[in-house]
Amino acid sequence: MSSKQESNWDRRRHVRVRPAGDYDIRIEIVEGAVFSRVQVVDLGIGGVGMLLEPPVDGYAPNAALELRISTPEAEPVRVSALVRHCARGVCGAEFEGLSEAALAALRRAVSELLERGSQA
Repeated sequence: MSSKQESNWDRRRHVRVRPAGDYDIRIEIVEGAVFSRVQVVDLGIGGVGMLLEPPVDGYAPNAALELRISTPEAEPVRVSALVRHCARGVCGAEFEGLSEAALAALRRAVSELLERGSQA
């Protein structure tokens, strides 16, 4: 398997879902005391696709991010993520070292959106 094929497989190891209008998933990039909300393109247990616009659009692959994720049923959680790719303003980031609370919140959100037919 080529490294490109392997990379594509790794990115899709977990099912991805799209947010729904009546099920708001809020993701903010945390930079010190500043929280910048970004638009969620898709979300999975392993990572997130985000539309990044100025002033938070200067991330390159392998950049480390701190994110705050809020879902309707859970308290906001902070997670570390690593940018894996960026193209046309959309960046994909892989979550790292998820806490039990973060993992539970993500599982519940992904499950709820799958039930609604929002698979990406």
